[in-house]
Amino acid sequence: MRCPQRRVGYPHATSWGPSPVMYRLKHHEAFEPGIQRVMLAMLLQASGEAAADDTPETSRIHVVRKRLKRARAIHKLARPALDETRYRREQAWFRDRGRRLSQARDVDVLLETYLRLARRSAGITEADDAGEPVRSALHGLRYETHLDSPPSRLLGEVAEELMVNAREWDAVFWVPTQAHLIRDALTPGIGRYASALDDVESGQTVERFHTLRKRVKDLGYQMDFMAKRVPAAGKRLRRRADRLGELLGWHHDVWVFADRVATMEELPAVVRHSWQRLAEAEGKRVEQRALAKADNLRRAIARKICEQ
Repeated sequence: MRCPQRRVGYPHATSWGPSPVMYRLKHHEAFEPGIQRVMLAMLLQASGEAAADDTPETSRIHVVRKRLKRARAIHKLARPALDETRYRREQAWFRDRGRRLSQARDVDVLLETYLRLARRSAGITEADDAGEPVRSALHGLRYETHLDSPPSRLLGEVAEELMVNAREWDAVFWVPTQAHLIRDALTPGIGRYASALDDVESGQTVERFHTLRKRVKDLGYQMDFMAKRVPAAGKRLRRRADRLGELLGWHHDVWVFADRVATMEELPAVVRHSWQRLAEAEGKRVEQRALAKADNLRRAIARKICEQ
């Protein structure tokens, strides 16, 4: 069941190039070797992307974080075929690497959120140039963060860690499973998504919306992996999950921005409160749209997958 090294290879991290590997099961491919092939390829490609010196650091951070999230979601599908101790250790490894990168990514996301909110309410930036103090404060955070953890050094460390983990993954011990149907493989992810949505509906907090976003992203990546086993309707489900994930991502960015502005004591109070009100109004608007889309996705999944 091992993925032959000659198929994927162990290129040095700095010699990365575009990979022809498709991150999904092939037609008639067994479940365990398919997951192992895809996981190994993802780790190797993420290592190369982290070490690609010709790409801006912020872009590399964003791409590698997405690759790690995708790999972690597919790794969850492999749980029945892995030793439980190893599974938990691997999941913690993915989580910790993502958190290290997210600290360097957060400031750039704050700047992007500021610009997007400013376009939605031009009036607030025209009055006494209220946007300039916020923009300056966010740029100051960017320099401060980079001094604490230079992205170039951080990315180099992550690239090496990914290579080491890839070698360990290639030698992983597998327990045979019978997860050949999409329903069997996706049931845990569907259950986690439904549970997260129930939590949001019982009490709408920022943390619960954020958890729902993570469950949607996991489920979407798992649908991608199982694409060859999904009926035509599954592609539409995947697009629905993707649109919902983007909406929940914007919701999260807005609330993080509002929290950050609230702590900027260098801002005039009137400026700080104006931007907080703007962010909160946008967040509430997005919540209602997200809840409607999330419920529609849950119903569609029940029709197209759970009952097939």
